[in-house]
Amino acid sequence: MLSLFTVRNFKSIVDLAVDFNYAEGKAPNGYKEMETMPFLSINLKKKFVPCLAIYGSNASGKTNILNAVANLQKVIREGITGCFSPNKLHTEFTDTYFSIIFFINKTPYEYIVQYNDIEIVNESLSRKNEFIFKIDKGKLNFYGKLTKTYDLEKLRDIFTVECHDAEKKQKFTFLNKIANNYAGLNKHISQVFNYLVNDIEIYPVTPSNHIPIGYGMEKLISTGKVTEINEAFEKIVSMIQKLDIDISRMSFERLPIDNINFYLNELKDNNVNIVKEGKNFFVDNTYSYHKNPEGKEIKFKFSEESDGTQKLAGILGIFLSVLYKGGVLFIDELEQSLHPLLLKELIRLFKHKKYNANNAQLIFTAHNTDILDNELLRVSEIGIVNKSLKHGTIIRRVAEFEGVRNCSDFRKQYLNGEFSGIPFPYI
Repeated sequence: MLSLFTVRNFKSIVDLAVDFNYAEGKAPNGYKEMETMPFLSINLKKKFVPCLAIYGSNASGKTNILNAVANLQKVIREGITGCFSPNKLHTEFTDTYFSIIFFINKTPYEYIVQYNDIEIVNESLSRKNEFIFKIDKGKLNFYGKLTKTYDLEKLRDIFTVECHDAEKKQKFTFLNKIANNYAGLNKHISQVFNYLVNDIEIYPVTPSNHIPIGYGMEKLISTGKVTEINEAFEKIVSMIQKLDIDISRMSFERLPIDNINFYLNELKDNNVNIVKEGKNFFVDNTYSYHKNPEGKEIKFKFSEESDGTQKLAGILGIFLSVLYKGGVLFIDELEQSLHPLLLKELIRLFKHKKYNANNAQLIFTAHNTDILDNELLRVSEIGIVNKSLKHGTIIRRVAEFEGVRNCSDFRKQYLNGEFSGIPFPYI
């Protein structure tokens, strides 16, 4: 579970902290009997939000919060090349800084990386507030268990050879090199790498705003809790039918591709999912069935369904996969093409004990305010983003505003400008 994400000097962000801790003090009365969870917990001293809805006016920097998480992942996976995007209006910082505090099972970790366009300046990983490793201005200190084969001198050689370029500048994270090339050296490093790169998923707005249903099916299989593609398909279809979509049934087939170039062109413009297995390529064909006035089923290509139905089908596979593995899901503009009632039900998956048994979290940006007026989200789960020339992008959760309670009309207060984070247009 995410606890705190801190960013300095990235795009519109000058210095920002996104808090995922439950901010209401005591647990509400009768919370154990509630179907909708007010918080996720390791114990009653460590409570976290299952959802965080991020609101704000256009160009306030909402998306840059998600971009910051994606950028951190890219730095970890690929190194810093092309990842330095500083705030151009504030020159007091020369480096970009990321800190992320999270829990794996019941254990707290913090990973920090600080870099500029030339090199990584600092990098560290700590567990229970004790360093596993720390790199400061090119010097590595390792505090984990060492062996005769991998003593400190050997690790420093690995660090120098594998993390640096020809000019002796650190370009790649030590976290990556150890987790991927020396996985047996320290289990905590491997766990942290897997969590930060694989268990945190980020979905930006795409031109079509579609995620193919086949992609969601593959994500379900990757959890290990769904074993076959047809089983994954049935789980998604079952959920679609629960959401009262006007489809009598659906069918799916995965066919080999003879002309891959044709389908790659199709993929650019349509909701097509292509899968590579070994040297062979396959295309997913999905069909939906509707009954005509005489009660006869009529077959449609799923791409003929509405944008909202197509998006819903793709996103359900991703939602379910994250819920199964207890991961973290970031989505930009979640409400696009979705009816407000469907949007509420999607969010409710992360709030419901039946579906969210593994402490998964959903963080999303939105403009749709309908979800603010039905007691779905609590004061800890709504963040308001503003931007100023002096402070750049900042975020405050509703819990930080004086006098706001969970019984308040968040939607009315937000649209009245009481939390700011809205435009004031005048034509």
